Amino acid sequence: MNAGRAPVRLNFWMTVCALPALMILIGLGVWQLQRLDWKEALLAERAARLAAPPISLSAVPADGWRDYELRRVAVRGRYLFDKSLEIQSRTWRGRPGVHIVTPLALEAGGTILVDRGWAPPPDMRRPGEMRRPEGVVSLEGVLRTGGKTSAWVPDNEPARGIWFFADPAAMAAAAGLPNAKPYLIEAAFGGEEGYPHGGRTRTETPNNHLQYALTWFGLAAALVAIYVLYHVRRRGG
Repeated sequence: MNAGRAPVRLNFWMTVCALPALMILIGLGVWQLQRLDWKEALLAERAARLAAPPISLSAVPADGWRDYELRRVAVRGRYLFDKSLEIQSRTWRGRPGVHIVTPLALEAGGTILVDRGWAPPPDMRRPGEMRRPEGVVSLEGVLRTGGKTSAWVPDNEPARGIWFFADPAAMAAAAGLPNAKPYLIEAAFGGEEGYPHGGRTRTETPNNHLQYALTWFGLAAALVAIYVLYHVRRRGG
């Protein structure tokens, strides 16, 4: 008489370890999907800001100006070329160089730092190729709060005049501009003739959350498969 197969007996310690691990892996996958929704909303908001028509700088409030990050703004003023600063380690079409940051004395009063764009290093510039518009200029650019774009970017060295990323407050202090705006403008593209080359605004933000979610869910599926296969083989043995 065939008594049939014996019921599967789950390995106690394997089950104790596998269940919490499975819950953690699934939780991480769900969290990455939530991060994906957040990142897509952030990217859509940034794209909408950049696509919006430019506003006057006077429309940016003294409080809450961070909400205007990536908005296009229009200003008028005179460049203070003698107070220009340079941000190191910037590339353009594979060429090493710097970004030229020049204060602009605003017609309405006060100053604002303007990242005018990329230029070759000082020792690689030819005479007359650096643009220095005199008098009152009308400028359009993108409002930026500054700060590091990566953890790999070195710290600035204000005492030595070495800058690796835009820090509006510290740069304004180094240039002796106590009434400068707490943000800066990245100038729009100014043409290929002469330097600096504007239009260097970068808004790329990594969005790998879907791949991360699939990785966590894949690991959860692999854990389940290993768990089931172990007990199937154990039963067959």
